[in-house]
Amino acid sequence: MNYVFYDFETSGTDRYFDQPIQIAAQLVDEKFNVLDEINEKCKLKDGIVPNPAALLINKVDIDTLENGQSFFQMIDKVYKTFNKWSPAIFFGYNSIFFDEVVLRQSLYQSMYSPYLTNTNKNRRSDIYNIVLGLDKLKPGLIKRGFNPKTEKESYKLEHLATANNLEQETAHDALSDVVATRELAKLISECDLNFWNHCLDMSEIKFCKEYVQNDDIFLIAPGYPSQKYTTASFLTVNPYRDKEVAFFDLKNNPSEYMELKTSQIISLLQGKNKIMKTLEINKSPIILNSDFLDSSKVFDNKEISIFRDHQKQLNNQEQFINRLNHALVEIQEDREINYPMPDFLETQIYASFVSADDTKMMEQFKDCKVDDLRYNMSKKFSDPRLREIGYRIIYSENPDIFPKEKLKERKQFLAQKVLSTDDGVKWCTIEKAKKDLEEIKTKDKFPEEKGFIKEIEEFILKEEVRYKAYLT
Repeated sequence: MNYVFYDFETSGTDRYFDQPIQIAAQLVDEKFNVLDEINEKCKLKDGIVPNPAALLINKVDIDTLENGQSFFQMIDKVYKTFNKWSPAIFFGYNSIFFDEVVLRQSLYQSMYSPYLTNTNKNRRSDIYNIVLGLDKLKPGLIKRGFNPKTEKESYKLEHLATANNLEQETAHDALSDVVATRELAKLISECDLNFWNHCLDMSEIKFCKEYVQNDDIFLIAPGYPSQKYTTASFLTVNPYRDKEVAFFDLKNNPSEYMELKTSQIISLLQGKNKIMKTLEINKSPIILNSDFLDSSKVFDNKEISIFRDHQKQLNNQEQFINRLNHALVEIQEDREINYPMPDFLETQIYASFVSADDTKMMEQFKDCKVDDLRYNMSKKFSDPRLREIGYRIIYSENPDIFPKEKLKERKQFLAQKVLSTDDGVKWCTIEKAKKDLEEIKTKDKFPEEKGFIKEIEEFILKEEVRYKAYLT
């Protein structure tokens, strides 16, 4: 199966309200030979204010932000390319947490199905998680990075690339980061092919679900550098969500918890002390069976003996498992009852599935090249999210299609959004950008970028004037 390595550079760090301004990806075979690649940049959508610090890191120039292809044109190219490359395993670095969310948002906000990387035989995985898992299992196989600013070990891609002599021309350029991620994956496969292949297997949901139900003790890889592997025993699959599985942390004595009521189990699942741990198997968790436990040096023989003794106490605990299942269902039902519909389109991505009729109309909308027809199509979507997305796409490409009053309303909405003085909003505003610039200049955070800082400042001030004009 081929691999796709991809990376975003974005206007900021909010996964919902910022946007990608560069995306690069490479299609490679199982020997890591490059078969194809894409590298695209785009301008900002109307209503997006870039975070100055993000621009100083990714160095996407102001001319591109103002005059590049539209965001929607870029995502059209990415969607078509990724579809052409499918089926494949999609990799990024820290991608499950960030890039995957940004990609889903970008597809959703461009009127595509957001689940491209884990449907139609595609799978997804994360090289950051794999690096962390291998390093904690067999320290020294991969050299840890070193951050010269903090003088501490680092798992950042740029520091790992330097420590392991991997190719990376410019850190925080999307294509350069793709190359470094690909080379890091290749190094892992060369250092421990068995571990690499197992991680690939775990990216397949069916395999993962069966795997965790076919042994007594498992090692669950850490999610952060400060953690180590958790030794756990599989308990159940969530009856409400079949992609969520629950484990018991075997450093705890099960006999202290087997008589708990459902309400007490709920408290444990939601508390800080994760005696029971839930994992989403559609996010490619790294879970290793007892073969890895016995062959690794993560725990000594005394610890392993305690784990095995605790695991035996979990056998034939059907009543406890039943109460746990009830707890998992109650937690999910409580979420659905108490979590209202989000206020903003960006945060409504998981609010509901798109109907078959709307899905068909989405395809017709994307195929249509006549803006008048697309504007009328947008009105006919039963899903209000799709109506708004249709309007946003048309506004980006031909705003004059809108009736005068509708266009005025849209511009005023965008202006009020970016000119907001509320520090509590999640998106970057003009006010926030100006404050960030002052802090950058005061603390001299980027001493070699004074010229670019001035360009960014001039751009932000020009944007402020433009949006204020929207209000008149």
